[in-house]
Amino acid sequence: MKKTWRTTVKHSGVFEGIGLHSGEMTRLTFYPAECGEGILFFRKGDKENRQSALKASLDNVVDTSLATTLGSEESAFQLQTVEHLMYALFVLGITDIAIEVEGGKEIPIADGSAGPFIRALQSLELHTFAEEVQPLVIEHPVSVTDGDRYLVAVPAPDFQVSYYIDYPHPLLKNQAVQLAFDDLLFIDTVGFARTFGFMKDVEYLRSRGLAQGGSVDNAVIYMPDGTTLNDFRFEGESVYHKILDLVGDLALLGRPIQGHILGARGGHALDVAFGKKLRATFEKAQEKRKEKKVA
Repeated sequence: MKKTWRTTVKHSGVFEGIGLHSGEMTRLTFYPAECGEGILFFRKGDKENRQSALKASLDNVVDTSLATTLGSEESAFQLQTVEHLMYALFVLGITDIAIEVEGGKEIPIADGSAGPFIRALQSLELHTFAEEVQPLVIEHPVSVTDGDRYLVAVPAPDFQVSYYIDYPHPLLKNQAVQLAFDDLLFIDTVGFARTFGFMKDVEYLRSRGLAQGGSVDNAVIYMPDGTTLNDFRFEGESVYHKILDLVGDLALLGRPIQGHILGARGGHALDVAFGKKLRATFEKAQEKRKEKKVA
């Protein structure tokens, strides 16, 4: 696996849009961060107060029911639907950035993919620090399961993802894909796969005051008659989006992954549980190595 280095943006930039579930307008301002600070979210006016920062971390995940939501007592605010932005940061190799959040409490849905975030961050250029990022190396199989849903990690020389979906819709039956990590593939293809949902679920969510920002402009909608309300961007777009969500959630580990991830019918709760198990296994292996050195 090639070496990776801590990286931030060179310039500040702005991204605005509505939240998928809240329908509220949110303005994000990206700022360079110091080496080792990580990915930090702030409310407007709190940028200089690092104690109030909401760090992008598995430890700060407070809800996974509709999206991945971060929160902490120190930051005194929650931020919903972070996974697409986290995916963009991960595939661009951005490890350190300060993000000011103004307006709503949800990251904008944009076009339903990570693509607009990728393009916005690329326009800011990147600055690479001299500090290397240690990857999370998969040395032994690690898995989490929930009925017929599962995520498994096995050793591999580089980062790879295999994913399978099978949902009750003729256009979502028995789809599988295996991808070796490649910058262009994950940035320009997987990164632009849009979120998807079923019309019956959209109607239910809206009856509860949710999905207020959802539309054919930011989601692939599957209809009861076996069709979709809008066209696909490319074949297999929905299974690619499941990979996008998985990688975005695992980006909360704060380091690249060396290993092969295999998933089937996962979701945010399973992703986060898997990430925590990967981290615990990795940290335990590190401790054992330290003990051997001392002995």
